[in-house]
Amino acid sequence: MPDIDTTATSGVEARGYRRGAASTDGWDQYVIPVEDKIISYRGRVCTFVTPGRAAVSQKIFAIHNATGSTVLVDVNRIMVDLLSTVAKAVTVLQPIVRLHRFTVVPTNGTAQTKGTLDTAFTSSASVTVWGDSSADNAGAGTSSATTLTVTTGTAIDQVYAPRVISAAGYEMVDTVSFMLGDPDIVLRALEGVVVFLDMAVVTTGNPATDRWLVTCDWTEYTRP
Repeated sequence: MPDIDTTATSGVEARGYRRGAASTDGWDQYVIPVEDKIISYRGRVCTFVTPGRAAVSQKIFAIHNATGSTVLVDVNRIMVDLLSTVAKAVTVLQPIVRLHRFTVVPTNGTAQTKGTLDTAFTSSASVTVWGDSSADNAGAGTSSATTLTVTTGTAIDQVYAPRVISAAGYEMVDTVSFMLGDPDIVLRALEGVVVFLDMAVVTTGNPATDRWLVTCDWTEYTRP
């Protein structure tokens, strides 16, 4: 087995690993990983139960990093879940669940509460999270007084919402996970990501009897 040099010689740091067993074999230097992020917060937010808004294309969650922010934000994962309390015909067009980038800070809706994954960290006030419901209301959800408003930009991921075609049988877990295993979405100052229920063009596609949940994980950091 090749030797491992763990000592310093003549003021030079340890050389690393010998390429072979012989004393005449050369050395490979240690490769020391360098952390390129100084992490200041690891966060998670869970929205309130959010009722559908019928024929209205609906924004149900947004995370935004304000202008002038001193932190960068990596959005690690966004999970969307739907509970349908009314069956929908196979001919009914479901909304498309899309992720969009945006810039201008959201308006209306309801500010959500950040949850920390490490209590030693504190979130930047520049990072805000929003939903379109103000309370769980015993699982029924309470829609925000005015719908969450975001001027959407480029779509960066999408999937059709799941559907209950009949009320008979068992509903399997149908959570949609965005960014799982993909590169993180980086939010610089004045950038955000919104979950958009797009093209809900008929009232039966996203009725008020639908119940939506969104969970989002993110990391706040600076560069050394």
